[in-house]
Amino acid sequence: MAEKRVSVRLAAVGGKQVRAELEGVGDAGVKGFGRMSKEAEIANARLAAFSTRVKIAAAVAVAAAAAAGIAMIRSGLESIDAQANLAQSLGTTARSIQLLTFAGDLAGVSMDEIAAATKKLTLKLSDAAGGTGTAVDALQRLHLTATDLQALPLDERIVAIKDALAKFVPPAERVAVALALFGDKATLAFSRIDSATLRQALQDITDFGVAVSDQHLGLRGDAFG
Repeated sequence: MAEKRVSVRLAAVGGKQVRAELEGVGDAGVKGFGRMSKEAEIANARLAAFSTRVKIAAAVAVAAAAAAGIAMIRSGLESIDAQANLAQSLGTTARSIQLLTFAGDLAGVSMDEIAAATKKLTLKLSDAAGGTGTAVDALQRLHLTATDLQALPLDERIVAIKDALAKFVPPAERVAVALALFGDKATLAFSRIDSATLRQALQDITDFGVAVSDQHLGLRGDAFG
């Protein structure tokens, strides 16, 4: 009888303990799941906020890129307009001015310097075409005529003069002949833009596909009026 009582008591005590422990595990599990649920909600909220910030940042980046692209296009069009106006004032083509601008960049000569030098050359050739001025003798030495040079676009005109200087005039006398054609400042500017630089500039704008013709300018005028 004593053994049965002990067994019953152990079973009772042990059962209560196991049941209590199981209930404890259950309570802890519920609490644990509750904490996990809350933490998941917080994480989801943070992810949602982060996603919103990313979307806003992406939208801002796209808007900034679009604005930068528009600014670049406007700048490019303004540059084309400036080159077209300069070409018209110098009696040459827009392509010629674009080429000289690029060659000037390669040689460290500004477009303002090129424009001033071109105006000087234009005046010299105009005088020479009428049989007067210092360019008459210089052109004879170069085996060129003012009329033929005036018919060429500006870049080709400069190449023709440069090539003739190298072909027909001794190195020690080239500066004097160039001065007779261009004048002081123009000679300095064009001395830094040689035929090789002009040909390299032509090759570059052709390879890059960025050459602008007077026909393109006409289409642009119709499209953007």
